[in-house]
Parts: sequence; C-alpha cells; structure tokens
Amino acid sequence: MVTPVLRPGRSTVLRVEAGIHNAVPTMKQPQIASLAVISDRHTCALLDRDGTISWYCPGAFDQPALLSSLIDIDKGGFWDIEADGKKFEERHFEGRSSVLYTTFSTDQGAFTLTDFMPLQAAFKGICRMTSPAQVRLTSHICLRADYGLADAGLSVFSNHIIEIKSSKQWLHCSHKLILEGDNITCEIPAGEESWFALIDSDQIDRETFDEALKTTLEKWEEIEAYVKYEGPFEKEVYSSLRALQQLVFEPTGGIIAAPTIALPEVIGGSRNYDYRYVWMRDAALITSSLVGLETNGEMERKFMSFVAGAKKKNRQSHVQCFYGIDQTIRMDARELPLSGYQGSVPVMAGNTAAGQFQLDAESSILLACNAIYQKYDCKIEWDTVETIADYICRNWERKDNGIWEEEQQQHYTSSKAFAARALEVMAAYQPDQQLADRWLHNARLIREFINKHCITSYGAYAVYAGSEDVDITCALFAPFEFDAPDSSLMQNTIAEIEARYRDGDLYRRHLLEFDSAKEGVFLAASCWVAHYYALAGNLGKSKTILDAMLGCANDLGYFSEEMDLKTGKMLGNFPQTFVHSSFICAVNGYKAAFAELPA
Repeated sequence: MVTPVLRPGRSTVLRVEAGIHNAVPTMKQPQIASLAVISDRHTCALLDRDGTISWYCPGAFDQPALLSSLIDIDKGGFWDIEADGKKFEERHFEGRSSVLYTTFSTDQGAFTLTDFMPLQAAFKGICRMTSPAQVRLTSHICLRADYGLADAGLSVFSNHIIEIKSSKQWLHCSHKLILEGDNITCEIPAGEESWFALIDSDQIDRETFDEALKTTLEKWEEIEAYVKYEGPFEKEVYSSLRALQQLVFEPTGGIIAAPTIALPEVIGGSRNYDYRYVWMRDAALITSSLVGLETNGEMERKFMSFVAGAKKKNRQSHVQCFYGIDQTIRMDARELPLSGYQGSVPVMAGNTAAGQFQLDAESSILLACNAIYQKYDCKIEWDTVETIADYICRNWERKDNGIWEEEQQQHYTSSKAFAARALEVMAAYQPDQQLADRWLHNARLIREFINKHCITSYGAYAVYAGSEDVDITCALFAPFEFDAPDSSLMQNTIAEIEARYRDGDLYRRHLLEFDSAKEGVFLAASCWVAHYYALAGNLGKSKTILDAMLGCANDLGYFSEEMDLKTGKMLGNFPQTFVHSSFICAVNGYKAAFAELPA
C-alpha cells in the first residue's frame, strides 16, 4: 500500500479504485476565468494560472477526456507543476500563437513554464518545459480515461517513458518518472530545466522537442496571416481571433462552439451542455465576423466546404443544427456519473439538441454566404445555397426551437426574420428568375406573417407569435438589414430590452423555460446590442457596452458564454467562439460607424 505524503498547500486523500490504493493530491476546481487554451487545431488543453491542466481530450476536440478534473475534481485526471512557495506572476502567448508562457515566483527566485501543442511535427499531444528554478519542482500527472471513469492503462516503458494504452500515447520526460497506480510523479532538482511530452509517439528527444517548438511557432505565424485587423480594440480583436483559430478542427475546417462540456450557466444548476460541435448558426456568424476583416478567404471557404460536405456526406436535403467536427450527425448524448463543475449536474457528453428544427441555423448560413459573395465576387458552393433556400421556402411556416434551442417550439420572430432576409439577399445571385421570384415571394409572405402575428400591443417585435415579451435577438435585425435601426419597431424593441433585460451595461436574454434573471448576462447578445447602437449612430452607447465586455474577458482575452456581474464569475462553456465572433462583429460595426463621422 502506498503511504500518503502531504505536500505543501494540498491535502492528500487515499483513493481505492479498481483494486489500486494510491495517494492523490486534491485540488480546487479552477475559476473559469483562470483558464487558458493551448491547441493544435485538432484538439486542445485547458490550464489555469497555477499551471495545472484540468481538461484534455486526446486526438480530437470531441473525444473522451484523459484529463478532466475540470468537471470532477475527484475522478478526473490532472497535470500540475508544484514548488514550495510558488506564486503566479504573469502569463502571455508568444505573439498571436498558441504557445503559452507562465512565470512563477518562489522564495528563491522565478521560473517559467512553457506549454504548447505541436503543429507540423512528427507527433501530436502536449509539450511542457520548465526553466531552471532555484527550488525543487514536482509534477503530478494523474491520467484517467473516459472523463475519469476508466483505467488509462498505464505501464512503465522506461525510467523516462510511461505508456498510456487507452489513448495510444506515451508520456516522456527529461527526468525519471515514478508510476504508482494511475498517478505519475516527477521530481526536478533545483537548478535544472525539464521537459515533458504527452504525445502519440514513443520516440522523442530534446532536440526533437526543441524543433517541434520552432515549427509550431512558424506554423502559427502562417495561421495568423489568414486574418489582419487595424482599428479600435485592436489587441482585444486579435485575442478573439486567436480563440477562433485555436478552435478550428483543421481537417474539416469546422469551428467548434467551445472545447468544454458541462460548465454551467448557473452554478449548481442543471443547464450544463456539451459544446464541442460545429453549430451551423455559430459557424455562420463567426464567418460573417471574419468577412469584415482583412482575410485571405481561407476560413470563409472552409466554412462553406464544411456545410456542403456535411450535407452531402449525410445525404441530406437540408443541414442539421449542428454536426460533429468530422461532419457526422451526432445523436450519441449520454449522462456521465460525475460530480460536475462545482456540483453542477447532470454532466452530459453529447447534446440533445441534435434533433431540433432551428430555422435560423439554415438562414444564418445564407446570410454568411451573402457576405462572402459580396467580398470575393464568387458564388462558393452555390448548389448547397440553392438547396438551403428551397428548404427554407418549404419549411418557414413550421414552428421551430429558436436560437436559444428551447424545447418548446414556437413561431419565433427572429427565426422568421432571418429566413426572410436570407431569401432576399440570395435572390440577387439567382440566375433563374423563376426561382429568384419564388424566394422573394416567400420572403414577402414571411414579412407579412411577422407584421400580422409577431408584433406586441406596444409596437415591438415579439419573442414569438402572440407573445407580449421581447428578446435581445432582435438587435441583430439591424446588422442583417431586416429592419432599419431607427424604425419605430426597432426603437420600441430596444427600449423594452433596456427596461427589462439590461444589467449594468450588459444584457440578458429572454428564455421561455428558465428564468434568465437567474443566469448571467449573455455576452454574445450584449455585443449585438453594441452593434445595433453603432448602426443607430449612438457611438457613445456602443463603446460603453464594448468597454463593459472587456471587463468580462480574462487576462488573455477569452470570453465565456455568460458573466455573473454580482460575483464577477464567468459562467458557461469556455471559451465561447459565438461570443468572440459577436465581439468582432460589434467592433467592426463601431469602427465603420466611427469612420463615417464628419471630420
């Protein structure tokens, strides 16, 4: 039996699993705002300011996690770097890359931890390196397969290599590794540097490690060149671009909504979802945000290639609301027997929204295509566009689940409005006049339906037909040019949003099945309001909202889905690409409006 050894700043618990007795240092789950992302554009790892990795899915974003203490502090694996008197000082990425440097101080001096995931190397995985410290460093690596529910199959390969059979990986280290049960310990003497590599190869040495870091930085420089931006909030826009580029699944070009699962919208609540999929709505809005920047068209083309490829791969006449990163239809949701993030259960792997009808998802694709076509003067994947437009014509009269993926189907106003606008803008590219006329005819019918059924008694856009409530989604009607920002309907809607859904300088959404006052401000939607005010000519209000948004980002510029303004804590899955793209769109709108001011 292993004798528990107490370590500074930690307690030790004795765990008995699968007949193995092993001492495990226990930790607190990190605050979401403490997290950073390193990525190889196939998958990623999340680590906190303490340098502890608490989330990592080997091979691909949507695979079962090997390190998952983020969602179960007892069962999930983790990887830390410890030292007596260690204190966080600062962290930063190398330029716009995904190579992260974290500096710590000790009573004897400082040392730096370097974390990256190799690009264009002969292997994939996580690489870590510590500079010489004047105190002994200790690394604890606890590896547990399938979100902490299964044995990772660890065995000693050599004094410096541990094999992980469950993920077909090997842990390499410059120093001796000690395996006890499912825990690996490494002691790094004072004054010595170290390196670790958790990779899919049993071969690596220090020279290969250093070459991987060099090629990774070079590849990130190439990726950075895809998109450029100059203007207001420049540093923050580039941070958002990094987040988007980190969460691209490079083989298909799909951008996931977030790399995490089960990070709650309400701490201790049940609204905990798996966001490791390519949502059509989110991906379309992300693409629209990039079109407004200086780009080489790479990400825009890959978006349309993903949509067309997914539809063809699954032999569909339309598109799903979301797909797996490999373009497959994913209906494999399961509840995991885990304690969740700060006790928030259930913990779901997979997403039950897969079977929903979301009319706005189809429409958002066409609106993104319009932006692409205008910018590049070419009709990418036109046959897919025609199919989607035809599907909207045949299905717009149906109730759907709406942008917030409510279980209750309704005639959501925003779904109808986006559908009408999508048909209108696409008709301009249709060479067959008969088809163009059909699209425009359906757009007119949709507008007539909205005007007849989706206006409140006080002259605002309703959440859905017959409702007297409004929703912040209507702020997007101005950027998409469904309605003018100064129309009475828009002004009345925004006034109602200000009266009922503003919290400080940010905003909540309206939900049918949950009291949105219990959750945080919804950051993507707050950006939509900032964009609306820029288009309405109120630049002061727009900037106030954007400045408030910056207060919701962490030190590396990442946004979560929501923010609890009372506690100052991030909520929801992290980082949220939907929020980052909405922020970029709002900044673009603010920049354009500012440029139009008289000199």
